[in-house]
Amino acid sequence: MKFKIKHIILGVFLSLDIHAFPFSRKKIITHVKLSCYQPIRKQCNSQPLITADGTKINLRHLKSGKIKYCAISRDLLYLFPKNNPKIINIKGYGIYEVRDVMNKRFTHSVDILIHPKDSFRVLKNNVEIEIL
Repeated sequence: MKFKIKHIILGVFLSLDIHAFPFSRKKIITHVKLSCYQPIRKQCNSQPLITADGTKINLRHLKSGKIKYCAISRDLLYLFPKNNPKIINIKGYGIYEVRDVMNKRFTHSVDILIHPKDSFRVLKNNVEIEIL
């Protein structure tokens, strides 16, 4: 009898998804310098429509807001769990996918990707981001 009860209890614990509980992962919040960039050669490299992770940027989707990509400085990469999508919530701006990394000279910074013809500009210090 004890043997069956132990196996039932063990089975219940193993079937639970630990990631489904809000207390399973610690919230990571930090403050960064926020700016924006456009996918043009002057601000990127020789292939401005390809991000650091190999994603091709669709300019129509970028203009319509279907995609929301950003670049982060290299010193923030350690905050993201390996083999998980890199997603951040920028307070006041929404949820962005991290698809690019910034040059080594930038630290504690996030760049929002905007359309080349977009006039929206941002340059703010001490903006709160949450790693999702």
